[in-house]
Amino acid sequence: MDERKGPGEEEEEETGERVALEEEEEEEEAGDGFQVVLGKKKKRPSGQDGGSASGPGSGTMMAKDKAAAEPWTKAKVPFHDPSIPRPQDVYAIRVNNYTPFQHVWLEHTEDGSRRPIHPLEKLPVEQLIDRNVPEFEPVKPADLEDTPFTLVEDKNGLADLAKKLKSVNEFAVDLEHNQYRSFQGLTCLMQISTRTEDFVVDTLKLRIFIGLYLKEHFKDPTKRKVMHGADRDIMWLQRDFHIYVCNLFDTGQASRVLQMERNSLEHLLSHLCGVTANKEYQTADWRSRPLSDAMIKYAREDTHYLLYMYDLMKLRLRNESTAENDLLLEVQKRSNEICLQLYEKELLTDTSYLHIYGLQEHDLDAEQLAIVYALHQWRDYIAREEDESTGYVLPNKALIEIAKKMPTNTTELKRIVKSKYPFVDEYLEQIVEIIRNATESSYVFESRAEQLKKERLEQLGDRVQTISSPEMKTSLTLSGLVRPMDKEILNDNNNIHQQAAHATFQELKRPIALGALGENLTSAGQRDFFGEFSNKQAEKMEKAKTYPAFYYPHLPQYHNEVGHDFQSINRTSAGTEQPPAGNERGFQNPRRHQSFPPSGDNK
Repeated sequence: MDERKGPGEEEEEETGERVALEEEEEEEEAGDGFQVVLGKKKKRPSGQDGGSASGPGSGTMMAKDKAAAEPWTKAKVPFHDPSIPRPQDVYAIRVNNYTPFQHVWLEHTEDGSRRPIHPLEKLPVEQLIDRNVPEFEPVKPADLEDTPFTLVEDKNGLADLAKKLKSVNEFAVDLEHNQYRSFQGLTCLMQISTRTEDFVVDTLKLRIFIGLYLKEHFKDPTKRKVMHGADRDIMWLQRDFHIYVCNLFDTGQASRVLQMERNSLEHLLSHLCGVTANKEYQTADWRSRPLSDAMIKYAREDTHYLLYMYDLMKLRLRNESTAENDLLLEVQKRSNEICLQLYEKELLTDTSYLHIYGLQEHDLDAEQLAIVYALHQWRDYIAREEDESTGYVLPNKALIEIAKKMPTNTTELKRIVKSKYPFVDEYLEQIVEIIRNATESSYVFESRAEQLKKERLEQLGDRVQTISSPEMKTSLTLSGLVRPMDKEILNDNNNIHQQAAHATFQELKRPIALGALGENLTSAGQRDFFGEFSNKQAEKMEKAKTYPAFYYPHLPQYHNEVGHDFQSINRTSAGTEQPPAGNERGFQNPRRHQSFPPSGDNK
């Protein structure tokens, strides 16, 4: 849900920095931050066996015990449990992080653009509005304990759920997501509630079957889907399951149209349903298996009351509408706009590094900015190749700190990062070489560094002006006021990006050498500061173009032309091509395809 899923593109970066910060706080107990990240064995209280993130003996219980001993310490559920093996390894989830996302189950325009056509585009908005007046006041649903519940973990359960959804004309939906240990993120749970039952679907175990069983119900315009803050959920449904939603009522948008005091689900549950939500699991690590009773309860609460809230809000919207201001129509338009968004995979561009969160707060010279550019491309490639989040490979804060201090050897580099990041520790020598090559070609970044300095001074001036305005003081945060880079600046034609301005879809073929960014450089000065790394990335990109997306002979309704972005399982038994394996790049990675942490450390 929107209010609990972080600030967009910065979410997994801030998550990485948050993990690092918590590891620093735990160093005295754990020995060092590197052990915490790797999940190496530590002394545990008796009875602790490395269970789920919120089960007996888990980090959650430890936090609660600590809070009981120290009343001033706030108990919390860890949002990242390093002892949980990656779902990609456990469930053989394969992803392609290189080529653009294909909306293969949608119709496409017949012109040259071949634009995907969302099924909602063909439906008039008025057709989706329910203006029926109920005969009775809405009835609050039964308590969770008195409502039938099903945890869906296999295909039979999924088929039963699909049959029940066929018989209803409305259902509530929510998703739980994990962004930290995968490049694009993973949908971990799907919660669905009807008027009489609750369901929690394990979307990690059933990932390749979700779309097959449920996509028609989500697309059916005669069935109302009620969600809260659905912006990201809509994207995740498309990305992971190729599910497209028609006929959405977003309670978050309804609360805005009604100008309610607050728009969070927590507030709506309290204000409309008299339910106090337990937000302890708001940022829990939803990869955890098996799910604890507390996590299931939290997940159910997110959808259990949504249909009742829809009833109440629909009545109020109808009653407060006028001939000139149709509030029901406004909510439907806003909900449709959310559904009509189409997921796009993040692509690496020549200016991507300029969007690093917090970059403009630092006064970086040309050498430091060149290092930021080089490390950003290295981090992006490692994250895509290993299917890790960039925040796990190297958080923004650490990347900028390295660039500012410009280490010249591995000892200095280790002192800066404190060996908390496994991939940095693995590639220490290569990173130092990248830094060295970047500084030697840094003069091509002089113009950009000056431009950023100018932008920073303008922001400081805006900040001072804002502070002097009493009514705007509350809008400031401790991190300062950061605004997006001006479009004119991002698209300027200075000597740094003259050759790259038109190459939007070519960047992924190989990291751009610093020498290629300036027209006045001689061939001798054109450095590929990634070395063999670049050639291997180019080969990887070419393979990705012809790499079959997935093929499931046991699912006749699937077609082998469905695009690169769906995940395959058991390719060997299917008799199809294996994903490019092992060490196809210059760097050696002995830990690749191994569960994380190693099984020996997870006892």
